[in-house]
Amino acid sequence: MSPATCHGPDGVDLSREQAWVLHAALLDHVERTVDAGRSPDRAVAILERTETCEPLDPADRALVRDALTTYLTDAPARDRKPARAILTALDGQVSSSQ
Repeated sequence: MSPATCHGPDGVDLSREQAWVLHAALLDHVERTVDAGRSPDRAVAILERTETCEPLDPADRALVRDALTTYLTDAPARDRKPARAILTALDGQVSSSQ
């Protein structure tokens, strides 16, 4: 039996396309953080957790939402729908965990 494939953080069911968009948004956030002269350590840790299918706590999800929202302002057209779907999935995760 092959191992289960994950796309994104634990508890957020993402397609492969959405996982790539999430990666791009978080990487963009890391780059903007560095460009602003701040430490990207937290964002890098969240990026690593999403890629290893670990859960995100509420503060992590807030950073991911911020990264996606910022990414949407300049995202390629092909990434906009998946980015919005990720935001919806994250909102659903918060609702179901309360």
